[in-house]
Amino acid sequence: MTLAVGYDGGDSAQGALAVAISLAKDLGETLLIVCGVAPAGNVGEEYTATEDALVEAFAPMVSEAVVRAQDAGVDAEAILVDADPVGALETVMEERKPRMLVVGYGSSGRIRAALFGAVAPKMVDRSDVPVLVVP
Repeated sequence: MTLAVGYDGGDSAQGALAVAISLAKDLGETLLIVCGVAPAGNVGEEYTATEDALVEAFAPMVSEAVVRAQDAGVDAEAILVDADPVGALETVMEERKPRMLVVGYGSSGRIRAALFGAVAPKMVDRSDVPVLVVP
C-alpha cells in the first residue's frame, strides 16, 4: 500500500511531508511525493518552455524530499505530473490508488483560498480516500 503527499517545496508542503514521512514509516507504507508542474495556459511554445523550466525548478526539490524520506527509512517515489496541483493529485490518486493523501493547508489565507481556490479544500471535496490536512 502507499500514501501520497502533495509537495511543492513551500512551508506548508514541508510540514505535510514531515507528517507523511512519519505516517509512512509507522505504517510501513511507500510514500508517493507528488508535484504538479503545469504552467498557466496550455498552448504554444511558451507553454513547453515554461513547463520545462518548472520541471527543472521542482525536480531537485522533489528529489530532495525523496532522499529525506529514504533517510528516515521510508521507501519513496517522486512523481511530477503535467497538471496543476489538484490535477496532479487527482491523476496520482486515480492511477496509483494510495490509501491516504496528505496535503498542507498553505499560507494563502481563507479569503485568497475562497477567491482562487486552494488545494486542500478541493482534495477534501474530491478525494475517495481520507485526506489529512496539515496546518
